[in-house]
Amino acid sequence: MKNFLLSLLLLIVLGTLPAPVCAWWDTGHMTVAAVAYARLTPAVRTWVDELIPVLTAHYSGTRNFIESATWPDDIKNDGVYIYSALHYTNIPYNPDGVALPAHAQPEINVVSAIKTMAIILRSRKAIALEKARALAFLVHFVGDIHQPLHTTSMYTKEQPEGNLGGNRFRLSDSAHNSLHKLWDDGCGFFDPWKPQISREPWGEPTEKALLAIADSVARLYPESEMPAARNLDPVIWAEEGHALAVKYGYEGVQLIDGEGIKIPIRPGDDPSALYLGAGQKIVQQQVALAGYRLARMLNEIHDGGADD
Repeated sequence: MKNFLLSLLLLIVLGTLPAPVCAWWDTGHMTVAAVAYARLTPAVRTWVDELIPVLTAHYSGTRNFIESATWPDDIKNDGVYIYSALHYTNIPYNPDGVALPAHAQPEINVVSAIKTMAIILRSRKAIALEKARALAFLVHFVGDIHQPLHTTSMYTKEQPEGNLGGNRFRLSDSAHNSLHKLWDDGCGFFDPWKPQISREPWGEPTEKALLAIADSVARLYPESEMPAARNLDPVIWAEEGHALAVKYGYEGVQLIDGEGIKIPIRPGDDPSALYLGAGQKIVQQQVALAGYRLARMLNEIHDGGADD
């Protein structure tokens, strides 16, 4: 963990932290947390429910485990950007075979962050506040890594420096002006529930809506039918996300022409119903999978005992 913190400090000192990004936006992140919370053991629920008030004392907008999923993005609104590099890992997608820049795949990323937060939560020495922060970071980062565009950046002749995880892949969609934002918003999957979801005030309608989304994805993709949920290696998670980002994100089918040829989405497009439909299925799968893996990780961290 010392090497991780030293490397992060070096990035900050050198001023090389990339522009801040978000994943899933609040609704998606809180849905991942809701899926996970339903699968925590009673002892682990008690554990996390005792940690969250420690965070609430310092950040009044973080009131429960589900809402803790948004805290790492909330602090960006307070001008705290030093953790921005921990929200993603840009595995290169390089269809044009351009020379990749040195910063293409930084060592400090969401994979290393997930591992570090697990270490803090296992530690006998970390104080309650640090564990509470690590918990919220872990909940958020597990959601981040399952958003395919948070694992991949495309490099082309037009953009040899990369497109920042799809942020520079511009769309004509008025609601989502980039491919990254489109996927952050679930390709439209979350739209039916949005009118019921509000963090201010936090109340029963919001909780009911989030639980409804969590139930929806769990029924579509039951944990019993997803053996991949048992894999708790974030390196593998990133590789899975990269494959999905290429197939359904950057090369997702926008239309099929009269000769049956599949035409992929391209910069400037307004995403078609065909593209959005395929994307929503991946979003549902990834939100469910993230929740299952988060629950397994927290259960394992707690039940495995503390480290020195």
